[in-house]
Amino acid sequence: SVVHEFARGWKNDPATLPWLKARAQDDAHAAVRRSVVREVARGWKGDPGTLQWLKARAQDGTHADVRQSAIHELARGWKNDPDTLQILKIRVQNDEDADVRQSAVYEVARGWKNDPDTLQILKVRAQDDENAEVRRSAVQEIARGWKNDPDTLSWLKGRAQDDEHAAVRQSAAQEVARLEE
Repeated sequence: SVVHEFARGWKNDPATLPWLKARAQDDAHAAVRRSVVREVARGWKGDPGTLQWLKARAQDGTHADVRQSAIHELARGWKNDPDTLQILKIRVQNDEDADVRQSAVYEVARGWKNDPDTLQILKVRAQDDENAEVRRSAVQEIARGWKNDPDTLSWLKGRAQDDEHAAVRQSAAQEVARLEE
């Protein structure tokens, strides 16, 4: 992409990073904003301001696509930072945008399976999220990550029967079938 080439080609120019950061907020195109977040996170990982900038973007209310990209980059590059999981938990539970919640579900389930709150947070999303795709993603992540948990099979059967949306019921039923094989 143009952003990728620009970020790589002018990485040593002191004006490049501020220009890129401004694009994450001001560019009219969502794809550019997402690409900028990725390039800053990966190209300036060692810069002391990058982590704070990403944390702010993950919580910024302006652009859902920027939050989604920042969440991914935090989970990918700063998993061990003590704030990362807390930011992701907040996005899973409270973000106004379903795509952001869905991405956060994925990142928390994949990166923090052993955190004592993760399974319960996912179950709440799978049962209570207003968006069927978020519920479906949470069901799939629970089935994938907690297949050996003694409660998972019966819990999935409940989702297969009780969810109001056919796609969620179908997904839960498919996961039940996989676990019973």
